[in-house]
Amino acid sequence: MENIIDINEKTKANDGLDDLFYRVELNEEESEHLAAEPYSYWKSVFHVFIRKPAAIISIIAFAILLLGVIIIPLFTPADAFATENINTIKNASPSSEHLWGCDILGRDLFYLTWTGARTSLYLGLISSLVVLVIGTILGLIWGYLKKLDWLFIEIYNLISNIPSLLIFMLLATIFREAFPTWHAEARLVISLSLTGWLGLSLMIRNMVLIIDNREYNIASKTLATPASRIMFKNYLPFIFGVIITEFSLIIPGMISSEVTMSYFGVGLPETAYSIGAIMKLGIENFNQYPWQLLAPAALLALIIFIFFLFGMAFSDALDPKKHR
Repeated sequence: MENIIDINEKTKANDGLDDLFYRVELNEEESEHLAAEPYSYWKSVFHVFIRKPAAIISIIAFAILLLGVIIIPLFTPADAFATENINTIKNASPSSEHLWGCDILGRDLFYLTWTGARTSLYLGLISSLVVLVIGTILGLIWGYLKKLDWLFIEIYNLISNIPSLLIFMLLATIFREAFPTWHAEARLVISLSLTGWLGLSLMIRNMVLIIDNREYNIASKTLATPASRIMFKNYLPFIFGVIITEFSLIIPGMISSEVTMSYFGVGLPETAYSIGAIMKLGIENFNQYPWQLLAPAALLALIIFIFFLFGMAFSDALDPKKHR
């Protein structure tokens, strides 16, 4: 009897605690739900990248540059590049009528420089895309086919011992003499792309060697997976981010090479609307008319700085240690 009384007393004592708790039914779907947000590499890359001041500055500056090279040439006056009035406005200093002055041929430097920037940017992007495609494919082959490693190494050692600009200028001269009927832009792109892929290929080859002995690659080779599938399905996704970063750094290098080649007379002709051709004329009269060189040089420096800043910010965002 006493035990029954004790149980009743304990039950009454717990009546106050029952108001603080309630029964929860088991839900299989809820038990499998993750409270934390699933990790996405590229989403994290974007979040880290977009929070960087350098990335915001480069994106805004590139948008302004892109609008400039597209819109400003469309509103170029009909007589801005005319040379009939060369005696009246040649070497004119900057003014309200000619914002950046005129060159030795009497052409308005403001419109001429923006038109030249469009040409140089276009040639730089095309050359960089060609280098990206060739360099990526040959780099994957270089890393996968170990038997061809000696051949690629010899080619790399042979070409890398010669300054790249000298090779570009030599190729441009050869193509100009061998194919005089080709467009100067086509000869320039081929000259820049013919050996420009080596650096990218070597980087890709080294990264492929690092991941080649991972389990999933060994399993693919054991199962006789085709080489092309291993290269483009196993290797490429792993190094894709690094390739994009390298591409953003190749562009300013190609633009600089195009400008330098045009400056030395083996790129586009002096009368072409290119920053290199404009700077070639500007350097001749720099002591008397410095604005003829400073205007295109400043715009060229801005283009190179934008791509370099973007590449550095993107490269930093690719580091998984900085995610979350």
